[in-house]
Amino acid sequence: MSPITGDVEITDSIPQAIIIRLKWFLNEWRMRPDFGLPYYEEVFVKNPSTSLFASRIRKEILSVEGVVSVDSLTVDLDKSTRKCDVSFKCTIEDGADITQVAEEVVIDV
Repeated sequence: MSPITGDVEITDSIPQAIIIRLKWFLNEWRMRPDFGLPYYEEVFVKNPSTSLFASRIRKEILSVEGVVSVDSLTVDLDKSTRKCDVSFKCTIEDGADITQVAEEVVIDV
């Protein structure tokens, strides 16, 4: 079991850490307002740049400790429902094990 610090439990799960990062909105956490992705500023706007935001998401995934590579990434924006579907496959290294994981995250407001 991971140590508990304050009201946050540290996770050893790399896929879970990625999902948490992708669901974190910029300025959401008052202790670190620079953490998170700029969904309101760049995604849920009139003419979003999907390719620019996909690049940000790729960078965010790669910033998670244990992620070796992002093998595929799809960002699908639905302006009418204000949802952003992110699907990705990445290679992770957890100790001596190297595996590929695939996940989908839905961001909505």
